[in-house]
Amino acid sequence: MTRSRLTPAPSEEAPAAAPPASRKQAARIRALSVEALEKLGARRLAELLMEQAENDPAVARSLRLALAGTESGGRLAAEVEKRLRTIRRSKGFIAWDKVRPLARELENLRQTIAGPLAEADPYAAVAQMRLLLGLGEGVFERSDDGSGVLGDVFREAGADLGRLWALLPGRDPVRLAGELLTLLDADGYGVTDRLLAASGSALGPEGRAELRRLLQARLAALPKPPGRDDVGEWRGRFMVSRRLRELADLEGDVDAYIAAVEAGGRAENFAGDIAERLIAHARPAEALVRLDRAPARHHEEGRHGNLRITALDALGRKEEAQALRWAAFQRWLNADHLRAYLRGLPDFDDVEAGERAIAHALSHPDRNLALAFLVGWPNLEAANRLVRTHHGELDGRDYVRLRLAAEALAEKHPAAATLLHRSLAEDVLRRASSRQYQYAARDVRACAALAPLLPEDSGLETHDAFMARLRREHPRKTGFWSLIEPARP
Repeated sequence: MTRSRLTPAPSEEAPAAAPPASRKQAARIRALSVEALEKLGARRLAELLMEQAENDPAVARSLRLALAGTESGGRLAAEVEKRLRTIRRSKGFIAWDKVRPLARELENLRQTIAGPLAEADPYAAVAQMRLLLGLGEGVFERSDDGSGVLGDVFREAGADLGRLWALLPGRDPVRLAGELLTLLDADGYGVTDRLLAASGSALGPEGRAELRRLLQARLAALPKPPGRDDVGEWRGRFMVSRRLRELADLEGDVDAYIAAVEAGGRAENFAGDIAERLIAHARPAEALVRLDRAPARHHEEGRHGNLRITALDALGRKEEAQALRWAAFQRWLNADHLRAYLRGLPDFDDVEAGERAIAHALSHPDRNLALAFLVGWPNLEAANRLVRTHHGELDGRDYVRLRLAAEALAEKHPAAATLLHRSLAEDVLRRASSRQYQYAARDVRACAALAPLLPEDSGLETHDAFMARLRREHPRKTGFWSLIEPARP
């Protein structure tokens, strides 16, 4: 999940130094290795595993699977099927804390089917992978997979099925195309999203031709929507178009991809996808035409700009590409754009252009974005100037950027680092965000650590004066103050 740049990110906080006991424990854990455990000998390891299996059903099931794999494909298939059918018969709701254990078990079953069972009996592996995929609907309906881990397992199982089909000797690719389409049609949860792409080898030219015929026949049978805004009518065409696009990608046929997009409607929404494929097939001029026709959409602006630059470079229109790179840098302060721009300049011109880029960043209206660029470039001298001049304009909710900048500046520019830590702490206190008091306290402690490093002419209020001001302005934030000044026994 993408985090908003203004969302505090406690999980990205640098971990505090571990106490001695924790370090010793970590050292013991790191000492565990396959080589170290081998020294225990098979008997002792077996005894340890049995002890664990007696108290952990999941371990017991994993051991039974491993043992079945040492015997025959039939025994392993029976053991896998027994567990899959047990899961399918289960009706209870899967609570949030049970989702990951179930995902781990399903992943173990998937790997067993795709690995040992496929080697021993590919037909049985296909049957069991189909059974595993069939669990998807029931599992999703009785669980809350907010983490997405269950979905990942099922989608990978769908891809496995496509690869397993290719192991079947004497398979009928025409019949397989129909079976594949049936699975895609029955999928209401996206578990087969990777199936078609993984089935190319199994289908072969004959099977892919049959799948295309079936999809095109289905498309021809659908009524053409009377208007572009008839979303319900377009939906059926779009789903068939999606399968045709996947098939075109599978065969590397950009013209078939374009035809599939246009058949599905709203082709303007796919301008970037089409341009990307045209460029990959050495057709940059056509890519530019597609991009020129695309409607202006903010969320696509960056991607379309990058594709346009790539197409212009491919056509030898270097000056136009360079102008777009510079314009993109000016807007988003993207370091990749700037590096590419500098590489394209004649000798010695890059130094002046680099200085111009730093000057532009210092005047950029998004101070947080500018600070992140200067720290990452890196130009810490310029980052220091930005903080000292514009620290009042920095958004303290931008936790990740300001924290990283403070850490980068701490050694050589402690005054700037102090200002950043103070901004972070004061923003939390102003918003009375009690859940983030622990992070505000860390920033205040960072200010205390930096205080002895501040030059006498820093122009900053002393740390004592800063703390006194916090006391005056936030006297009732007891949750915060208890972290700064723990109660004495």
